[in-house]
Amino acid sequence: MKKEKQNSTKLVSLRQKAEEQLEKQHSVKDSPLITTRSHSKPPSANQHYFDPFEISEGNFESDNLKLIHELQVHQIELEMQNEELRIAEERAKINAEKYTELYDFAPAGYFTLSYDGTIYGLNLNGAGLLCKERAHLVKSNFRFFVAPETLLDFDDFLQKIFASNASESCEVRLIADGNPSVYVHLEGIALEVEQKCLVTAIDISRRKLAEKALEKSEANLRALNAAKDKFFSIIAHDLKNPFITIIGFSDMLAEQVREKNYEGIQEYAEIIQNSSQRAMDLLMNLMEWSRSQTGRMEFAPEQIEIFALIDEVTELLNYTARQKSINIYTEGRHKTVVFADRAMIGTVLRNLISNAIKFTNPGDEVVILAEQNENELVVSVADNGVGIKKEAIDKLFRIDVNYVTMGTQNEKGTGLGLILCKEFISKHGGKIWAESDPEKKGSRFCFTIPKSTKIT
Repeated sequence: MKKEKQNSTKLVSLRQKAEEQLEKQHSVKDSPLITTRSHSKPPSANQHYFDPFEISEGNFESDNLKLIHELQVHQIELEMQNEELRIAEERAKINAEKYTELYDFAPAGYFTLSYDGTIYGLNLNGAGLLCKERAHLVKSNFRFFVAPETLLDFDDFLQKIFASNASESCEVRLIADGNPSVYVHLEGIALEVEQKCLVTAIDISRRKLAEKALEKSEANLRALNAAKDKFFSIIAHDLKNPFITIIGFSDMLAEQVREKNYEGIQEYAEIIQNSSQRAMDLLMNLMEWSRSQTGRMEFAPEQIEIFALIDEVTELLNYTARQKSINIYTEGRHKTVVFADRAMIGTVLRNLISNAIKFTNPGDEVVILAEQNENELVVSVADNGVGIKKEAIDKLFRIDVNYVTMGTQNEKGTGLGLILCKEFISKHGGKIWAESDPEKKGSRFCFTIPKSTKIT
């Protein structure tokens, strides 16, 4: 009702304006006006008022004049309406151009999708996110541009939009020409008509990179804290204990020698020797690990003969092996030259062979094997000791997990040696791993050195 009243008011106003304009035109052209004569005011010299009641014969002429007047007013009304329409069209055109510019060059990508992901409309930014011409994207499927690892998230996103009729969101990674591209945040809502939805896509690659950098930083911080905790643990306990043993048994040994009581002194001397060796091994690992962590350990690869290096390390550990009546064998002996850092690989061999001796039963043997294949050198150190449980193997090379196993004669390690081995082998671009079967007994530790060593 209100709208009808507004339309009626608008028509009256338009009629009034048309009348005024017609009157101005007649006034300018000095044309006769159709009006009702007032007896109190005589017509002017240039005006002629026609009174239809003066002459009955003039009624027909009066009707014609009225009709002409109405047509003239109506014509002016049409002209005014046409002008209004023309102005409205121009404004609509300008607004449409502004809308198109805002739509196409908006900082986000806009898509109109069907329930199955078919693209029915998109702006230029959206086409840019998909790295294709807009004309080639209409009627294609948005799913084709979603990376496989996030495709399930996108499908779930579409289902929720049409199921809930509410705004939904998700994050997916796009692909361009089959390769991973940008990360986008999608916000979508279903249309009231048709099985379509409007989706906004915002590039969040920078945020994702920042998140990954933060995750990496947090992981590095955790590793540093774990390294710090490991270091203080070694200093506080593992390094202290060997010296307590050495001092204690040295005092007992000195006392018995003074009293010329030689019973058990050989056993005491062996305990002191073993503790001293363990303290020395620990100190060497600590120094090398410290140098590595502070960047003071240079990586200096050179041509080395691997079996010659194995013999050098074995010679240093033979005394410890003989204490347990263990034999160390080296298989596959032939001249094998590898490009590696002598000191680092020597440390790796020393730790692996020392561990093998620790976990080998007295009277058994440790077997070292080195084989060169087309791409790399593979070295393994095997023992037939207590073995390692499957769930514990992954913990061996991690500094953030404290995993220590007692040897066959209750020898205790710190776990630092294997962590150092992993770091040194990684610098060579190689791999290190452990194989074990507690039921069959024994463990095998292996590492590789690529033929083309890369400095890391």
